[in-house]
Amino acid sequence: MRENLIKYSVIALSAFIIEICSTFYIRFVADANTLGMLVFAAIGPFLSLPFAGYMVESKTWSERLKMAIALSIGYVIGCLVVVTMIN
Repeated sequence: MRENLIKYSVIALSAFIIEICSTFYIRFVADANTLGMLVFAAIGPFLSLPFAGYMVESKTWSERLKMAIALSIGYVIGCLVVVTMIN
């Protein structure tokens, strides 16, 4: 049970970080900030590493659904944080 909680927490936290970083990447693209774009393009692939192993290891659809819910929660919280920071 505790392992599952840790796994889904890692997935949600990773999605949260990816959402914030992708928003900043888009902002750098819109501002034509080359250095910012390069930094986020370089670190982007590494942001999914914490949960990529969990995704590959999942064997059942119920487990994949729980992971999708954890991802969704992370993305939504990340979106809310970015909106709050912008306003």
